[in-house]
Amino acid sequence: MHIKNKLSLKGSIIGVMATGLMAISPQVIANDYAWSSMLTLTKKFGDRFAGSKGEQQAAFWIKSEFEKLGYQVKEQPFDFKLRKQSLSSMNLEVFKQGHSPKTIVIGAHFDAIGHNTGSTGFTDNASGIASLLAVAKALQKTTPYYSVKFVAFGAEEVGLNGSKAYVETLKPNHLTGMINLDTVAGGDHLYIHSAHSKPYHCNGDNSKYTFDTWLRNELIKKSKSVKLARGYDLHPKTPEFPEGETGSWSDHSPFACIGIPIAYIEATNFSIDGESGKDGYSQTSHPDYWTCFDNSNMASCDRNKEKHWGKIWHTKFDQAKQLIPRLESHIKLQMQSNVTLLTQFLLGKP
Repeated sequence: MHIKNKLSLKGSIIGVMATGLMAISPQVIANDYAWSSMLTLTKKFGDRFAGSKGEQQAAFWIKSEFEKLGYQVKEQPFDFKLRKQSLSSMNLEVFKQGHSPKTIVIGAHFDAIGHNTGSTGFTDNASGIASLLAVAKALQKTTPYYSVKFVAFGAEEVGLNGSKAYVETLKPNHLTGMINLDTVAGGDHLYIHSAHSKPYHCNGDNSKYTFDTWLRNELIKKSKSVKLARGYDLHPKTPEFPEGETGSWSDHSPFACIGIPIAYIEATNFSIDGESGKDGYSQTSHPDYWTCFDNSNMASCDRNKEKHWGKIWHTKFDQAKQLIPRLESHIKLQMQSNVTLLTQFLLGKP
């Protein structure tokens, strides 16, 4: 699983045209596009800290990619405060009309954190943005069942500022659900979460909060019925989290707070007894991301001496040159699964 393996289009040819030229499916092209988007975003804009020039440049690049695919992009600038400093960022929204008026938001944040330690946000969250763009590409010349709003959020890492600003503009009765793509590759397992059954802190008002699991369950169901490179699961029950439920630390949270059912795709490992327990913050058991890992107990060999805890995000490990030699094939297969699952879910009548 961790052996370097450059996946090519060669094994993905699905037919031969009458002219003798080989026809490549839009799905395969989208998969290849997802990988190239991750590489381009992190190479050109490795420092995407919220409110920075790099984050702004990344936003313009994402906008240009959507426009190349033929979509109209709506910008939503917003201001936020960080350590008493006033900063600016933006969200980007693209709408795809479906056969049904039922509308799904698919969102991913494009800012990153950890640049001071070497991170370029390759998995967190270029993987989410690349999946978002690739699904938009896969749907480019077709009409999905659901209507879709593709949203790239700014300033997530420093307080979910983009998604909070976005939901303030929404009329929730127009939305069927929200799918959050945050760190959707790199970790050992692909999970799909729902909101926690214990309400999040929604600015003191939990009256509209929902932990409705329908969207999570439908995605899991779809994942079992289509051919995927990697499968999806509910994470196991832990002391802090019931099976398949997640915390409020990403862009799904403001949506759950206003009553919109969410599903959150995440690549991590809830079976690892990490620095703060079995909470998914330790993403991988790969030994290169630990000082020493004890496979028999799924924990550090020595908690007092452990330095890395299997974490990729926000660390020096979250960059292409650290991940590709170890996890290239693994990440590519996860990305292919994300694009396939989301495309097939949006196309298929529930």
